[in-house]
Parts: sequence; structure tokens; C-alpha cells
Amino acid sequence: SVFIQETFKVATIDDRIMMMSKARAAQTHLRKLVALFGHTDANGDGFVDQDEFNEVLEDQEMRLWLAAMELDVRDAQLAFRMLNRDSDGKLSLKEFVEGMSKFRGPAKNFEMASLQHAAVELKDLVNQVLTQVSAQSQNLLQQATVHSIEPLLSEGPD
Repeated sequence: SVFIQETFKVATIDDRIMMMSKARAAQTHLRKLVALFGHTDANGDGFVDQDEFNEVLEDQEMRLWLAAMELDVRDAQLAFRMLNRDSDGKLSLKEFVEGMSKFRGPAKNFEMASLQHAAVELKDLVNQVLTQVSAQSQNLLQQATVHSIEPLLSEGPD
């Protein structure tokens, strides 16, 4: 009984150590991404534009550093579009950090993030089309109603 209790205590301590280690790793990753953002923001305006992003990703040392951080960024143009959630042509620190974190891990993570981004773009496009179709169908319905009433109005009272 004492042996089992001690085993559970050790397992609990191991779990705490594992969770603390994971939290420290996440904080370190966040600090490194913030530093990368600062390095990438060449003009210091608080945003990263496509040119600044491309320039950093063209640097071989930077690509090695990203790979060491397990960040898979293969296509700079696509990655920028994926990071730029509000499509304003510039990345805020929040967009950069949250987006780059999604690229972390094996190459498949980038591909999955790419697919997710394409699905969001497709959803937005479908919503735009639905809005246009709805507006046009309302317009056609109004025109049909007016045209079907006009003959009745022109006949006059009997």
C-alpha cells in the first residue's frame, strides 16, 4: 500500500514537471516569435508587409533558424496570405505569432494550415455569391410582381 502511494506521488510529480516543461517551452517559443517579428519588421512600423516577409524568408540562415524552431514555411506568398487574416496587406504581431504557431511541427502542419486557409477563402466566396444571388432573386421577384400587376391595372374597372 505504501509502495503504491509513493508510486502515485512520483507519477504526479512527473506530470507536474512535464506540464511545467511544456509551459516553459511555449513561453520560449512565443519570445522567439516576437523577436522574429521584430527582426522581420525592418522599417519598425509595428507591421510586417509582404516584402519584409519575403526578404527574411529568402535568407538561408533564417530558413535554417525557422527549421530549427520546427516552423515549416515553404511558400512565402501563400504563408503571408495565410497569416494575414484581415487581408490588409500587413501582419500585426498578433497575426504573425498566432499564424506562425500553426506552422509549427512536421511539414504536414503547413499543408493542413494551407487547406484550412483555402477553406476559409472558399467559404467567404460562397457567402458573397449567396448574398448576390439573394439580392438578385429579390429584385427579380419584385419585377415579376410589378409586371403581373400592370395588366390588371391597365384594364381598369369593369
